[in-house]
Amino acid sequence: MEGAVVHIHQYLALYDGHQRVVLPANIGIHNDCLYWLHTHSADGLIHDEVPIHKFFTLGNFFDVWRQPLNWYQAGPLQARPGTKLKITVDGKTFKGNPRSIELDNHTEIIIKSGPPYVMHPPHYNWGNMG
Repeated sequence: MEGAVVHIHQYLALYDGHQRVVLPANIGIHNDCLYWLHTHSADGLIHDEVPIHKFFTLGNFFDVWRQPLNWYQAGPLQARPGTKLKITVDGKTFKGNPRSIELDNHTEIIIKSGPPYVMHPPHYNWGNMG
């Protein structure tokens, strides 16, 4: 059930070399069940719509998606042999456990496999979004 106590958004983009890997629409939406973490469209926007004061991590989102998340795999994205995925959070290189990335409002998470690595992927245009 959607709630209004916390209603924030994050952007997640996955890249295999220079190719964008689509984050599917309707992650966390199953029949009459709407998980507090979900997507509506395939644009990379994650919705946190929570009826209580609770905050989540990227690991929580991947659990809802039922996909693995570690330094070698992020959902369908896999690191090349002998390499790890590269992760940036709000434009800064991330070195910790990818599952621990906090999902704050307007957090932008880019996960890349390579080489080659996409150098400057586009940022999400938050526009008038709250």
